[in-house]
Amino acid sequence: MKRLLLILIIAISALYPQNITVDNNKDFDKALSLYNSKKYSDALDLFKKIESRTDNNTKNSVSGFFVSKILIEQKKYTEAEKSANNFLLKYPNSKYADEVKNLLIKNYVEQSDYNKAFESCINFLESSNSIVFKKETKSIAEKIALNNLKSSEVEKLVDKNPALTSFLLLLTGKLYLAEGDNADALKKFSEITSKHISSDEYVEALNLKKNYSSLQSNSTYPIVGVLLSLTDENGREIDAAKEILEGIKYAFHEYNSDHSEKIGIVISDIQRDKTKIIEAANNFIENNDVRCIIGPVFSDDVRNALKEIDRSNLCLISPTATDDDLVSLSEKFYQANPSLTDRGKIFAQYLYYVENKRSLAVLNSIEGYSPLLAASFSQEFERLGGKIAAKETYKSKSFSLAEQMTRITSISSSIGGIYAPISDGSDAKAILSQMVQSGLNIDIYGNQDWFLGKGFESSPEISNKLTFDSDYFIDFNDNEFMQFSSLFKKISGMEINRNVLYGYDTAKYILTVLRNIDPTRKNIKYKMESGISVTGFHNNISFDLDRSNKFINIVRFNDGVFELVDKFRSGY
Repeated sequence: MKRLLLILIIAISALYPQNITVDNNKDFDKALSLYNSKKYSDALDLFKKIESRTDNNTKNSVSGFFVSKILIEQKKYTEAEKSANNFLLKYPNSKYADEVKNLLIKNYVEQSDYNKAFESCINFLESSNSIVFKKETKSIAEKIALNNLKSSEVEKLVDKNPALTSFLLLLTGKLYLAEGDNADALKKFSEITSKHISSDEYVEALNLKKNYSSLQSNSTYPIVGVLLSLTDENGREIDAAKEILEGIKYAFHEYNSDHSEKIGIVISDIQRDKTKIIEAANNFIENNDVRCIIGPVFSDDVRNALKEIDRSNLCLISPTATDDDLVSLSEKFYQANPSLTDRGKIFAQYLYYVENKRSLAVLNSIEGYSPLLAASFSQEFERLGGKIAAKETYKSKSFSLAEQMTRITSISSSIGGIYAPISDGSDAKAILSQMVQSGLNIDIYGNQDWFLGKGFESSPEISNKLTFDSDYFIDFNDNEFMQFSSLFKKISGMEINRNVLYGYDTAKYILTVLRNIDPTRKNIKYKMESGISVTGFHNNISFDLDRSNKFINIVRFNDGVFELVDKFRSGY
Protein backbone atom coordinates (compact mmCIF):
# COMPACT_ATOMS: atom_id res chain seq x y z
CA MET A 1 0.00 0.00 0.00
CA LYS A 2 2.77 2.40 0.94
CA ARG A 3 4.61 1.49 -2.22
CA LEU A 4 1.52 2.22 -4.34
CA LEU A 5 1.05 5.62 -2.68
CA LEU A 6 4.68 6.52 -3.35
CA ILE A 7 4.30 5.58 -7.02
CA LEU A 8 1.18 7.78 -7.30
CA ILE A 9 2.95 10.75 -5.72
CA ILE A 10 5.90 10.41 -8.10
CA ALA A 11 3.56 10.11 -11.07
CA ILE A 12 1.59 13.21 -10.13
CA SER A 13 4.83 15.18 -9.58
CA ALA A 14 6.02 14.20 -13.01
CA LEU A 15 2.77 15.30 -14.65
CA TYR A 16 2.38 18.66 -12.81
CA PRO A 17 5.05 20.68 -14.72
CA GLN A 18 3.52 19.47 -17.97
CA ASN A 19 0.11 20.69 -16.84
CA ILE A 20 1.59 24.10 -16.02
CA THR A 21 3.20 24.25 -19.45
CA VAL A 22 -0.10 23.34 -21.06
CA ASP A 23 -1.86 26.08 -19.06
CA ASN A 24 0.78 28.67 -20.06
CA ASN A 25 0.50 27.75 -23.73
CA LYS A 26 -3.29 27.77 -23.56
CA ASP A 27 -3.37 31.13 -21.76
CA PHE A 28 -0.83 32.60 -24.17
CA ASP A 29 -2.92 31.58 -27.18
CA LYS A 30 -5.95 33.16 -25.52
CA ALA A 31 -4.03 36.37 -24.73
CA LEU A 32 -2.73 36.52 -28.29
CA SER A 33 -6.26 36.10 -29.61
CA LEU A 34 -7.44 38.95 -27.37
CA TYR A 35 -4.56 41.12 -28.63
CA ASN A 36 -5.36 40.39 -32.29
CA SER A 37 -8.99 41.33 -31.55
CA LYS A 38 -7.69 44.63 -30.12
CA LYS A 39 -9.06 43.80 -26.66
CA TYR A 40 -5.90 45.28 -25.24
CA SER A 41 -6.89 45.58 -21.57
CA ASP A 42 -7.94 41.93 -21.29
CA ALA A 43 -4.88 40.80 -23.21
CA LEU A 44 -2.61 42.91 -21.02
CA ASP A 45 -3.94 41.40 -17.81
CA LEU A 46 -3.46 37.86 -19.10
CA PHE A 47 0.04 38.51 -20.52
CA LYS A 48 1.07 39.96 -17.14
CA LYS A 49 -0.20 36.83 -15.36
CA ILE A 50 1.70 34.55 -17.73
CA GLU A 51 4.93 36.54 -17.36
CA SER A 52 4.71 36.37 -13.56
CA ARG A 53 4.70 32.56 -13.54
CA THR A 54 8.15 31.18 -12.93
CA ASP A 55 7.82 27.39 -12.95
CA ASN A 56 8.52 25.64 -16.24
CA ASN A 57 7.36 28.70 -18.23
CA THR A 58 8.59 29.17 -21.82
CA LYS A 59 6.29 32.15 -22.38
CA ASN A 60 7.83 34.61 -19.90
CA SER A 61 9.81 36.78 -22.26
CA VAL A 62 7.35 36.81 -25.15
CA SER A 63 4.57 37.75 -22.71
CA GLY A 64 6.78 40.54 -21.35
CA PHE A 65 7.29 41.74 -24.91
CA PHE A 66 3.55 41.94 -25.48
CA VAL A 67 3.06 43.78 -22.16
CA SER A 68 5.36 46.59 -23.39
CA LYS A 69 3.78 46.53 -26.85
CA ILE A 70 0.23 46.87 -25.49
CA LEU A 71 1.19 49.68 -23.08
CA ILE A 72 2.49 51.68 -26.04
CA GLU A 73 -0.67 50.93 -28.02
CA GLN A 74 -2.62 52.31 -25.03
CA LYS A 75 -0.30 55.37 -24.97
CA LYS A 76 0.67 54.61 -21.37
CA TYR A 77 4.16 55.85 -22.11
CA THR A 78 5.61 55.95 -18.60
CA GLU A 79 4.46 52.41 -17.85
CA ALA A 80 5.67 51.25 -21.25
CA GLU A 81 9.16 52.68 -20.69
CA LYS A 82 9.38 51.02 -17.28
CA SER A 83 8.12 47.71 -18.68
CA ALA A 84 10.59 47.74 -21.59
CA ASN A 85 13.57 48.59 -19.38
CA ASN A 86 12.59 45.85 -16.91
CA PHE A 87 12.36 43.38 -19.80
CA LEU A 88 15.89 44.24 -20.96
CA LEU A 89 17.20 43.70 -17.43
CA LYS A 90 15.39 40.39 -16.91
CA TYR A 91 15.85 38.92 -20.39
CA PRO A 92 18.99 40.51 -21.90
CA ASN A 93 19.61 37.49 -24.12
CA SER A 94 16.00 36.99 -25.21
CA LYS A 95 15.34 36.73 -28.93
CA TYR A 96 12.77 39.49 -28.34
CA ALA A 97 15.30 41.91 -26.80
CA ASP A 98 15.95 43.78 -30.05
CA GLU A 99 12.22 44.11 -30.69
CA VAL A 100 11.72 45.55 -27.21
CA LYS A 101 14.53 48.02 -27.88
CA ASN A 102 12.63 49.13 -30.98
CA LEU A 103 9.48 49.47 -28.89
CA LEU A 104 11.35 51.73 -26.49
CA ILE A 105 12.48 53.93 -29.38
CA LYS A 106 8.91 54.07 -30.69
CA ASN A 107 7.75 55.05 -27.20
CA TYR A 108 10.04 58.10 -27.21
CA VAL A 109 9.12 59.06 -30.77
CA GLU A 110 5.40 59.00 -29.98
CA GLN A 111 6.10 61.40 -27.09
CA SER A 112 8.09 63.65 -29.47
CA ASP A 113 11.18 63.14 -27.30
CA TYR A 114 13.37 62.88 -30.38
CA ASN A 115 16.70 63.42 -28.63
CA LYS A 116 16.05 60.51 -26.29
CA ALA A 117 14.77 58.36 -29.15
CA PHE A 118 17.90 59.08 -31.20
CA GLU A 119 20.27 58.48 -28.30
CA SER A 120 18.48 55.19 -27.60
CA CYS A 121 19.08 54.18 -31.21
CA ILE A 122 22.79 54.93 -30.81
CA ASN A 123 23.06 53.03 -27.52
CA PHE A 124 21.29 49.99 -28.95
CA LEU A 125 23.40 50.04 -32.11
CA GLU A 126 26.53 49.82 -29.96
CA SER A 127 25.19 46.93 -27.89
CA SER A 128 23.47 44.77 -30.53
CA ASN A 129 25.11 41.96 -32.47
CA SER A 130 22.23 41.57 -34.91
CA ILE A 131 23.04 42.71 -38.43
CA VAL A 132 19.33 42.99 -39.26
CA PHE A 133 18.58 45.02 -36.12
CA LYS A 134 21.52 47.35 -36.76
CA LYS A 135 20.34 48.02 -40.31
CA GLU A 136 16.78 48.72 -39.19
CA THR A 137 17.88 50.89 -36.27
CA LYS A 138 20.23 52.95 -38.43
CA SER A 139 17.32 53.64 -40.77
CA ILE A 140 15.12 54.68 -37.82
CA ALA A 141 17.88 56.87 -36.35
CA GLU A 142 18.42 58.62 -39.69
CA LYS A 143 14.71 59.41 -40.06
CA ILE A 144 14.55 60.77 -36.52
CA ALA A 145 17.63 62.93 -37.01
CA LEU A 146 16.86 64.35 -40.46
CA ASN A 147 13.23 65.15 -39.59
CA ASN A 148 13.56 66.39 -36.03
CA LEU A 149 17.12 67.19 -34.91
CA LYS A 150 19.73 69.87 -35.51
CA SER A 151 23.29 69.24 -36.67
CA SER A 152 24.66 70.33 -33.28
CA GLU A 153 22.50 67.77 -31.45
CA VAL A 154 23.92 64.90 -33.51
CA GLU A 155 27.48 66.20 -33.70
CA LYS A 156 27.88 66.24 -29.91
CA LEU A 157 27.49 62.43 -29.89
CA VAL A 158 30.35 61.74 -32.32
CA ASP A 159 33.16 61.63 -29.75
CA LYS A 160 30.99 59.77 -27.21
CA ASN A 161 30.32 56.84 -29.55
CA PRO A 162 33.57 55.87 -31.33
CA ALA A 163 32.09 52.66 -32.79
CA LEU A 164 29.51 54.75 -34.69
CA THR A 165 31.72 57.70 -35.67
CA SER A 166 31.27 57.36 -39.43
CA PHE A 167 27.48 56.96 -39.12
CA LEU A 168 27.18 60.03 -36.89
CA LEU A 169 29.49 62.05 -39.15
CA LEU A 170 27.32 61.16 -42.15
CA LEU A 171 24.13 62.23 -40.37
CA THR A 172 25.76 65.46 -39.17
CA GLY A 173 26.87 66.23 -42.74
CA LYS A 174 23.36 65.60 -44.09
CA LEU A 175 21.89 67.90 -41.46
CA TYR A 176 24.40 70.61 -42.38
CA LEU A 177 23.23 70.29 -45.98
CA ALA A 178 19.60 70.65 -44.88
CA GLU A 179 20.59 73.70 -42.86
CA GLY A 180 22.33 75.28 -45.84
CA ASP A 181 25.82 75.00 -44.35
CA ASN A 182 27.48 73.24 -47.27
CA ALA A 183 31.04 74.00 -46.17
CA ASP A 184 30.69 72.16 -42.86
CA ALA A 185 28.82 69.33 -44.59
CA LEU A 186 31.77 68.83 -46.94
CA LYS A 187 34.15 68.63 -43.97
CA LYS A 188 32.13 65.79 -42.42
CA PHE A 189 31.97 63.83 -45.69
CA SER A 190 35.71 64.38 -46.24
CA GLU A 191 36.48 63.08 -42.76
CA ILE A 192 34.63 59.85 -43.57
CA THR A 193 36.33 59.36 -46.94
CA SER A 194 39.80 59.99 -45.49
CA LYS A 195 39.61 58.30 -42.06
CA HIS A 196 36.87 55.67 -42.34
CA ILE A 197 37.51 54.03 -45.70
CA SER A 198 36.23 50.61 -44.61
CA SER A 199 33.04 51.93 -43.01
CA ASP A 200 29.53 51.23 -44.27
CA GLU A 201 29.12 54.98 -44.82
CA TYR A 202 32.17 55.45 -47.08
CA VAL A 203 30.44 55.09 -50.47
CA GLU A 204 27.50 57.35 -49.57
CA ALA A 205 29.83 59.99 -48.14
CA LEU A 206 31.95 59.86 -51.30
CA ASN A 207 28.88 60.36 -53.52
CA LEU A 208 27.58 63.21 -51.39
CA LYS A 209 30.99 64.83 -51.50
CA LYS A 210 31.00 64.65 -55.32
CA ASN A 211 27.45 65.99 -55.55
CA TYR A 212 28.33 68.78 -53.15
CA SER A 213 31.34 69.81 -55.25
CA SER A 214 29.13 69.87 -58.35
CA LEU A 215 26.52 71.93 -56.51
CA GLN A 216 29.19 74.41 -55.43
CA SER A 217 30.50 74.85 -58.95
CA ASN A 218 26.99 75.44 -60.35
CA SER A 219 25.97 77.96 -57.67
CA THR A 220 25.70 81.53 -58.96
CA TYR A 221 24.61 83.83 -56.15
CA PRO A 222 22.82 83.69 -52.81
CA ILE A 223 19.04 83.95 -52.75
CA VAL A 224 16.61 85.35 -50.19
CA GLY A 225 13.26 83.61 -50.01
CA VAL A 226 10.12 85.71 -49.60
CA LEU A 227 7.06 84.09 -47.97
CA LEU A 228 4.00 86.33 -48.26
CA SER A 229 0.24 85.87 -48.41
CA LEU A 230 -0.32 88.12 -51.42
CA THR A 231 -3.81 86.67 -51.81
CA ASP A 232 -6.16 84.99 -49.37
CA GLU A 233 -7.63 81.49 -49.62
CA ASN A 234 -10.34 82.87 -51.93
CA GLY A 235 -7.89 84.48 -54.33
CA ARG A 236 -8.55 88.06 -53.19
CA GLU A 237 -5.52 90.33 -53.19
CA ILE A 238 -4.14 91.47 -49.82
CA ASP A 239 -3.10 95.07 -50.44
CA ALA A 240 -0.84 95.43 -47.39
CA ALA A 241 1.20 92.36 -48.35
CA LYS A 242 1.51 93.55 -51.95
CA GLU A 243 2.80 96.93 -50.74
CA ILE A 244 5.31 95.23 -48.44
CA LEU A 245 6.50 93.12 -51.40
CA GLU A 246 7.01 96.25 -53.53
CA GLY A 247 9.26 97.62 -50.80
CA ILE A 248 11.24 94.37 -50.67
CA LYS A 249 11.65 94.21 -54.45
CA TYR A 250 12.78 97.82 -54.63
CA ALA A 251 15.46 97.23 -51.97
CA PHE A 252 16.87 94.35 -54.06
CA HIS A 253 16.68 96.45 -57.24
CA GLU A 254 18.56 99.23 -55.48
CA TYR A 255 21.21 96.87 -54.08
CA ASN A 256 21.85 94.92 -57.27
CA SER A 257 22.11 98.15 -59.28
CA ASP A 258 24.97 99.29 -57.05
CA HIS A 259 26.85 95.99 -56.52
CA SER A 260 28.60 93.59 -58.88
CA GLU A 261 27.89 90.64 -56.57
CA LYS A 262 24.16 90.13 -56.99
CA ILE A 263 21.64 88.75 -54.51
CA GLY A 264 18.44 87.18 -55.81
CA ILE A 265 14.96 86.72 -54.40
CA VAL A 266 12.42 83.94 -54.83
CA ILE A 267 8.83 84.90 -54.00
CA SER A 268 6.15 82.45 -52.87
CA ASP A 269 2.49 83.42 -52.47
CA ILE A 270 1.31 81.26 -49.55
CA GLN A 271 -2.32 82.46 -49.76
CA ARG A 272 -3.06 82.20 -46.02
CA ASP A 273 -2.97 78.41 -46.55
CA LYS A 274 -1.15 76.12 -44.10
CA THR A 275 -0.44 73.49 -46.74
CA LYS A 276 1.09 76.06 -49.10
CA ILE A 277 3.14 77.54 -46.24
CA ILE A 278 4.58 74.13 -45.36
CA GLU A 279 5.35 73.34 -49.01
CA ALA A 280 7.00 76.70 -49.69
CA ALA A 281 9.02 76.61 -46.46
CA ASN A 282 10.34 73.13 -47.27
CA ASN A 283 11.24 74.19 -50.80
CA PHE A 284 13.34 77.01 -49.35
CA ILE A 285 14.92 74.70 -46.78
CA GLU A 286 15.94 72.19 -49.46
CA ASN A 287 17.30 74.87 -51.84
CA ASN A 288 20.85 75.44 -50.61
CA ASP A 289 21.06 78.76 -52.46
CA VAL A 290 18.30 80.21 -50.26
CA ARG A 291 20.15 81.72 -47.30
CA CYS A 292 17.33 83.33 -45.30
CA ILE A 293 13.63 84.21 -45.54
CA ILE A 294 11.69 87.48 -45.34
CA GLY A 295 8.09 87.09 -44.20
CA PRO A 296 5.38 86.19 -43.56
CA VAL A 297 3.56 89.33 -42.46
CA PHE A 298 0.76 87.72 -40.43
CA SER A 299 1.53 86.14 -37.07
CA ASP A 300 -0.47 82.96 -37.76
CA ASP A 301 1.35 82.46 -41.07
CA VAL A 302 4.64 82.89 -39.22
CA ARG A 303 3.55 80.33 -36.65
CA ASN A 304 2.89 77.72 -39.38
CA ALA A 305 6.14 78.49 -41.22
CA LEU A 306 8.23 78.13 -38.04
CA LYS A 307 7.07 74.53 -37.57
CA GLU A 308 9.10 73.73 -40.69
CA ILE A 309 11.86 76.33 -40.48
CA ASP A 310 12.82 75.40 -36.91
CA ARG A 311 14.41 72.12 -38.03
CA SER A 312 16.77 73.94 -40.39
CA ASN A 313 19.42 76.64 -40.02
CA LEU A 314 17.39 79.03 -42.16
CA CYS A 315 16.62 82.35 -40.45
CA LEU A 316 13.19 83.91 -40.94
CA ILE A 317 12.57 87.62 -40.36
CA SER A 318 9.04 89.01 -40.38
CA PRO A 319 8.56 92.71 -41.19
CA THR A 320 5.27 93.04 -39.29
CA ALA A 321 4.25 90.01 -37.15
CA THR A 322 3.89 91.14 -33.53
CA ASP A 323 2.53 88.22 -31.46
CA ASP A 324 4.42 88.00 -28.18
CA ASP A 325 5.21 84.28 -28.27
CA LEU A 326 6.70 84.03 -31.76
CA VAL A 327 10.31 84.58 -30.70
CA SER A 328 9.96 81.81 -28.11
CA LEU A 329 8.75 79.33 -30.74
CA SER A 330 12.03 79.16 -32.65
CA GLU A 331 15.58 80.42 -32.36
CA LYS A 332 15.46 80.94 -36.14
CA PHE A 333 12.80 83.69 -35.93
CA TYR A 334 13.56 87.44 -35.91
CA GLN A 335 10.88 90.02 -35.19
CA ALA A 336 11.58 93.29 -37.04
CA ASN A 337 8.42 94.86 -35.61
CA PRO A 338 8.74 94.66 -31.80
CA SER A 339 5.98 92.82 -29.96
CA LEU A 340 3.57 94.83 -27.82
CA THR A 341 5.22 93.54 -24.65
CA ASP A 342 8.65 94.64 -25.89
CA ARG A 343 7.33 98.07 -26.84
CA GLY A 344 6.04 98.62 -23.32
CA LYS A 345 9.41 97.58 -21.89
CA ILE A 346 11.48 99.71 -24.28
CA PHE A 347 9.36 102.81 -23.68
CA ALA A 348 9.73 102.33 -19.92
CA GLN A 349 13.51 102.32 -20.42
CA TYR A 350 13.32 105.50 -22.45
CA LEU A 351 11.33 107.35 -19.80
CA TYR A 352 13.57 106.11 -16.99
CA TYR A 353 16.98 106.63 -18.61
CA VAL A 354 16.40 109.52 -21.04
CA GLU A 355 13.61 111.58 -19.47
CA ASN A 356 14.70 110.68 -15.92
CA LYS A 357 11.20 109.79 -14.77
CA ARG A 358 11.09 108.05 -11.42
CA SER A 359 7.40 108.08 -10.49
CA LEU A 360 4.40 107.76 -12.82
CA ALA A 361 0.69 106.97 -12.84
CA VAL A 362 -0.71 104.40 -15.28
CA LEU A 363 -4.14 104.80 -16.90
CA ASN A 364 -5.36 102.14 -19.32
CA SER A 365 -8.59 100.78 -20.75
CA ILE A 366 -9.61 97.24 -19.94
CA GLU A 367 -10.10 96.37 -23.63
CA GLY A 368 -7.75 95.45 -26.47
CA TYR A 369 -4.01 95.50 -26.01
CA SER A 370 -4.06 98.45 -23.59
CA PRO A 371 -3.82 96.17 -20.48
CA LEU A 372 -0.88 94.26 -22.00
CA LEU A 373 1.06 97.46 -22.69
CA ALA A 374 0.27 98.81 -19.23
CA ALA A 375 1.44 95.62 -17.56
CA SER A 376 4.72 95.26 -19.49
CA PHE A 377 5.50 98.97 -19.06
CA SER A 378 4.80 98.93 -15.32
CA GLN A 379 6.80 95.77 -14.72
CA GLU A 380 9.86 97.11 -16.54
CA PHE A 381 9.63 100.59 -15.00
CA GLU A 382 9.55 99.12 -11.51
CA ARG A 383 12.34 96.68 -12.34
CA LEU A 384 14.53 99.63 -13.28
CA GLY A 385 13.82 101.26 -9.91
CA GLY A 386 10.89 103.53 -10.79
CA LYS A 387 7.59 103.71 -8.93
CA ILE A 388 4.08 103.30 -10.30
CA ALA A 389 2.24 105.54 -7.84
CA ALA A 390 -1.27 104.83 -9.18
CA LYS A 391 -2.88 102.27 -11.47
CA GLU A 392 -6.25 103.26 -12.93
CA THR A 393 -8.45 101.55 -15.51
CA TYR A 394 -11.53 102.53 -17.50
CA LYS A 395 -13.91 101.10 -20.07
CA SER A 396 -13.02 102.20 -23.59
CA LYS A 397 -15.44 104.66 -25.24
CA SER A 398 -17.21 105.26 -21.91
CA PHE A 399 -15.85 108.85 -21.76
CA SER A 400 -16.27 108.74 -17.99
CA LEU A 401 -12.88 109.28 -16.36
CA ALA A 402 -13.71 111.75 -13.60
CA GLU A 403 -13.06 109.40 -10.67
CA GLN A 404 -9.81 108.08 -12.11
CA MET A 405 -8.50 111.59 -12.86
CA THR A 406 -9.49 112.81 -9.41
CA ARG A 407 -7.34 110.10 -7.80
CA ILE A 408 -4.41 110.84 -10.11
CA THR A 409 -4.77 114.59 -9.52
CA SER A 410 -4.50 114.01 -5.77
CA ILE A 411 -0.93 112.68 -6.22
CA SER A 412 0.05 114.89 -9.18
CA SER A 413 2.75 116.72 -7.22
CA SER A 414 4.65 113.47 -6.61
CA ILE A 415 4.55 111.99 -10.13
CA GLY A 416 6.32 112.87 -13.37
CA GLY A 417 3.42 112.10 -15.67
CA ILE A 418 0.82 109.55 -16.79
CA TYR A 419 1.42 106.53 -18.99
CA ALA A 420 -1.84 106.08 -20.91
CA PRO A 421 -1.72 103.41 -23.65
CA ILE A 422 -4.95 103.39 -25.66
CA SER A 423 -6.46 100.74 -27.94
CA ASP A 424 -9.05 103.07 -29.52
CA GLY A 425 -8.27 106.54 -30.90
CA SER A 426 -11.49 108.00 -29.48
CA ASP A 427 -10.19 107.50 -25.93
CA ALA A 428 -7.49 110.12 -26.51
CA LYS A 429 -10.03 112.94 -26.62
CA ALA A 430 -11.72 111.71 -23.43
CA ILE A 431 -8.40 111.57 -21.56
CA LEU A 432 -7.26 115.01 -22.67
CA SER A 433 -10.68 116.55 -21.95
CA GLN A 434 -10.81 115.06 -18.44
CA MET A 435 -7.29 116.26 -17.68
CA VAL A 436 -8.36 119.80 -18.61
CA GLN A 437 -11.46 119.55 -16.41
CA SER A 438 -9.40 118.21 -13.52
CA GLY A 439 -6.73 120.89 -13.90
CA LEU A 440 -4.14 118.15 -14.38
CA ASN A 441 -1.33 119.73 -16.38
CA ILE A 442 1.43 117.08 -16.43
CA ASP A 443 3.31 115.08 -19.04
CA ILE A 444 1.33 112.34 -20.74
CA TYR A 445 2.83 109.29 -22.42
CA GLY A 446 1.27 106.66 -24.64
CA ASN A 447 1.49 104.23 -27.54
CA GLN A 448 1.23 104.72 -31.30
CA ASP A 449 -2.59 104.67 -31.31
CA TRP A 450 -2.30 108.30 -30.20
CA PHE A 451 -1.54 108.94 -33.89
CA LEU A 452 -5.28 108.31 -34.38
CA GLY A 453 -6.35 110.48 -31.47
CA LYS A 454 -8.66 113.50 -31.66
CA GLY A 455 -9.15 116.55 -29.51
CA PHE A 456 -5.58 117.87 -29.52
CA GLU A 457 -6.73 121.32 -30.67
CA SER A 458 -9.17 121.71 -27.74
CA SER A 459 -6.45 121.19 -25.13
CA PRO A 460 -3.24 122.54 -26.75
CA GLU A 461 -1.32 123.06 -23.49
CA ILE A 462 -1.69 119.44 -22.42
CA SER A 463 -1.43 118.10 -25.97
CA ASN A 464 2.03 119.63 -26.24
CA LYS A 465 3.05 117.44 -23.29
CA LEU A 466 2.22 114.25 -25.20
CA THR A 467 5.03 111.79 -26.06
CA PHE A 468 4.53 108.23 -27.26
CA ASP A 469 6.32 105.29 -28.84
CA SER A 470 5.65 103.91 -32.31
CA ASP A 471 6.98 101.13 -34.51
CA TYR A 472 6.98 103.58 -37.43
CA PHE A 473 7.51 107.26 -38.15
CA ILE A 474 7.81 108.74 -41.62
CA ASP A 475 9.44 112.15 -41.97
CA PHE A 476 7.96 113.27 -45.28
CA ASN A 477 10.01 116.50 -45.20
CA ASP A 478 13.37 114.75 -44.91
CA ASN A 479 15.45 115.41 -48.04
CA GLU A 480 16.77 111.83 -48.23
CA PHE A 481 13.27 110.44 -47.90
CA MET A 482 11.88 112.78 -50.57
CA GLN A 483 14.58 111.66 -53.00
CA PHE A 484 13.93 108.00 -52.16
CA SER A 485 10.17 108.48 -52.55
CA SER A 486 10.59 110.06 -55.96
CA LEU A 487 12.83 107.25 -57.26
CA PHE A 488 10.54 104.59 -55.83
CA LYS A 489 7.49 106.07 -57.55
CA LYS A 490 9.38 106.30 -60.82
CA ILE A 491 10.28 102.59 -60.70
CA SER A 492 7.14 101.11 -59.14
CA GLY A 493 4.46 103.66 -60.01
CA MET A 494 3.37 103.65 -56.35
CA GLU A 495 3.30 106.24 -53.59
CA ILE A 496 5.29 105.45 -50.47
CA ASN A 497 3.37 104.34 -47.39
CA ARG A 498 4.31 102.61 -44.16
CA ASN A 499 3.71 99.10 -45.57
CA VAL A 500 6.18 99.76 -48.38
CA LEU A 501 8.71 100.86 -45.77
CA TYR A 502 8.14 97.82 -43.56
CA GLY A 503 9.20 95.71 -46.54
CA TYR A 504 11.97 98.00 -47.79
CA ASP A 505 13.69 98.49 -44.44
CA THR A 506 13.55 94.77 -43.59
CA ALA A 507 15.05 93.86 -46.97
CA LYS A 508 17.68 96.59 -46.61
CA TYR A 509 18.62 95.10 -43.23
CA ILE A 510 19.01 91.59 -44.69
CA LEU A 511 21.04 92.87 -47.65
CA THR A 512 23.35 94.69 -45.24
CA VAL A 513 23.80 91.50 -43.21
CA LEU A 514 24.69 89.52 -46.35
CA ARG A 515 27.49 91.93 -47.24
CA ASN A 516 31.15 91.26 -46.38
CA ILE A 517 30.60 87.71 -45.09
CA ASP A 518 30.52 84.21 -46.51
CA PRO A 519 26.70 84.19 -46.60
CA THR A 520 26.06 80.72 -45.21
CA ARG A 521 22.88 80.32 -43.19
CA LYS A 522 24.92 79.93 -40.03
CA ASN A 523 27.03 83.07 -40.66
CA ILE A 524 23.89 85.10 -41.37
CA LYS A 525 22.46 84.07 -38.00
CA TYR A 526 25.69 84.99 -36.20
CA LYS A 527 25.83 88.40 -37.87
CA MET A 528 22.17 89.18 -37.15
CA GLU A 529 22.68 88.41 -33.47
CA SER A 530 25.90 90.44 -33.29
CA GLY A 531 23.93 93.66 -32.75
CA ILE A 532 24.51 95.20 -36.19
CA SER A 533 22.19 98.22 -36.61
CA VAL A 534 20.72 99.32 -39.94
CA THR A 535 19.08 102.72 -40.32
CA GLY A 536 15.62 102.57 -41.84
CA PHE A 537 13.05 105.12 -42.96
CA HIS A 538 10.22 103.80 -40.76
CA ASN A 539 12.44 102.53 -37.92
CA ASN A 540 15.95 101.25 -37.38
CA ILE A 541 16.53 97.50 -37.06
CA SER A 542 18.92 95.69 -34.73
CA PHE A 543 18.87 92.32 -32.99
CA ASP A 544 20.80 90.48 -30.34
CA LEU A 545 20.32 87.00 -28.92
CA ASP A 546 16.72 87.94 -27.96
CA ARG A 547 15.88 88.26 -31.70
CA SER A 548 13.36 91.08 -31.26
CA ASN A 549 14.10 94.48 -32.80
CA LYS A 550 15.70 96.72 -30.19
CA PHE A 551 14.47 100.00 -31.71
CA ILE A 552 11.29 102.02 -31.30
CA ASN A 553 10.49 105.57 -32.45
CA ILE A 554 9.82 108.24 -29.84
CA VAL A 555 7.26 110.73 -31.14
CA ARG A 556 6.10 114.05 -29.64
CA PHE A 557 3.09 116.23 -30.46
CA ASN A 558 4.16 119.85 -30.89
CA ASP A 559 1.78 122.63 -31.95
CA GLY A 560 -0.33 120.46 -34.22
CA VAL A 561 2.54 118.40 -35.65
CA PHE A 562 3.95 114.98 -34.76
CA GLU A 563 7.72 115.18 -34.52
CA LEU A 564 10.33 112.43 -34.23
CA VAL A 565 12.27 112.86 -30.99
CA ASP A 566 14.49 109.81 -31.14
CA LYS A 567 14.98 106.34 -32.54
CA PHE A 568 15.65 104.75 -29.19
CA ARG A 569 17.60 101.50 -28.85
CA SER A 570 16.78 99.27 -25.91
CA GLY A 571 19.59 98.27 -23.62
CA TYR A 572 17.97 95.14 -22.16
